[in-house]
Amino acid sequence: MRNFFIAGIFLLASSAEAAVNTPWRDFSNPSIMSSTFERSFEKLPLHGAPNDTQKLWANDYWPRKRGIINYRWNAKKPTGFDLVSPTKAEALRMSQAEIAALAPSEKLDLLNGNYDYPLVKEVDQRSSPYAPLWHGICNGWSPAAINHNEPLPKSLVNPDGIIVPFGSSDIKGLISYYYAYKHEVSSTHQMGKRCNLNFGPNCDDDLNAGAFHIVLTNKVGLEQSSFVADVEGNRQVWNHAVNEYVTTIVNDGLAPESDSASGTVKRVRVKTVMTFVLKMTENNWEPVLGTDSHVNEVRNYEYFLELDAAGRIIGGEWISNARPDFLWTMEKATNFDGMFVRLPELLND
Repeated sequence: MRNFFIAGIFLLASSAEAAVNTPWRDFSNPSIMSSTFERSFEKLPLHGAPNDTQKLWANDYWPRKRGIINYRWNAKKPTGFDLVSPTKAEALRMSQAEIAALAPSEKLDLLNGNYDYPLVKEVDQRSSPYAPLWHGICNGWSPAAINHNEPLPKSLVNPDGIIVPFGSSDIKGLISYYYAYKHEVSSTHQMGKRCNLNFGPNCDDDLNAGAFHIVLTNKVGLEQSSFVADVEGNRQVWNHAVNEYVTTIVNDGLAPESDSASGTVKRVRVKTVMTFVLKMTENNWEPVLGTDSHVNEVRNYEYFLELDAAGRIIGGEWISNARPDFLWTMEKATNFDGMFVRLPELLND
């Protein structure tokens, strides 16, 4: 998951009655995420939301075009390139307000007493003022927001006695960067594949609608947890943490079609409104959960579910043009080393 998976603002795609059935292919199998998911339609709740109110926080997606976490968001003139970071002598003379205006990367280097700023240099190599606007680190933000409480402002002391103040957005940027580039996992349990077309939904690798419903209702409904969804079915990748859904049954007595999954005895037509955490329009020193700065967005999906004789979901077919591209999860980071060894001290877990 080293591609740039970015958050952004979206327009809802329109629905269309005509749809092409996508077979339940290997990459669409819900067992990729869990072998214990409930698949009986009657046992899957029509509404769900995670029960942890301290997680799923909004964040900047730290675009490469702005310098990722080299971006001095709290400065009078924000910038993320050609930084002149303070020497040890200069840092010892700086006020708390002056240090607070530095970039998240500079602050972590300063906290570690690294006055040659290795993290700043590393981030600079990954940044470009010419990068597409949608390139950023939402592949780090989304799993970080699922796994960690929203950070609170905090000040820590470096080895030379310099007090380094971190705002909530500074810490969010650092933990997002860690998940994007440093956190190693054996699998991200990804279902579905990235569509490389400029416009969906005519991708051969579309996620099966029935598989999507199983994951959504199990993770958010039964487990009251979350997962990451690329909510755009085209070549751009826009990852978000899902935080709620509402499903409405439109018709639960439809006969199978000739191209329904083998073993289908009944189809159910549903509409699902899926809610996810949107990026912040600006960074904040204070946390944003419960404030106007925390914004959610929705996608309206419509699809058929294909049920077998036991009432289990064995397939599905999209009706709406709007549909997610792929779904994934990432385990919580518990070990931090190298330049990020002091990051746990900044977290609110």
